[in-house]
Amino acid sequence: MKRLLTAGCVGLTLAWASVSGLATETAAAPNKGAPGGLQETTSTVLDGVFTAAQARRGRRVYTENCEACHGPELKGGELAPSLAGSDFIVFWTELPVGALFERIKVSMPEDGPGRLTDEEYTDVVAYLLEANDYPAGEEELPVDKTALDAIMIVAAE
Repeated sequence: MKRLLTAGCVGLTLAWASVSGLATETAAAPNKGAPGGLQETTSTVLDGVFTAAQARRGRRVYTENCEACHGPELKGGELAPSLAGSDFIVFWTELPVGALFERIKVSMPEDGPGRLTDEEYTDVVAYLLEANDYPAGEEELPVDKTALDAIMIVAAE
């Protein structure tokens, strides 16, 4: 009976590890670039993943909805964190742009989280990237969260 319980516990542990993404893929199913459960990244913010026009739209949205707390220079305030410079880089490096988008969407503006459109939230993300000296490119950041998850925030080289 003790052996059966041990085997059952090991099986449950392996199943939990597999579901939570802790187990590695087997040799029969080679890793396609994403470790267990993580979204495969296809680009980084250094690749010009937003346009200058999108960042300008984002600045307008930021000025109207975010500046009162985070300040005109994005340096934060008593209760609002800095959104530019080393604080931003330390917190967001090695996370996908989709995580930044989602964080802003579910918690901002403070007086009405989620009241902006997905396009407006995406434009604000583009503005934040520009404010942190990431280069603009030829294509706008996509509004789709899954596509945003494929773009990694990295420290500038």
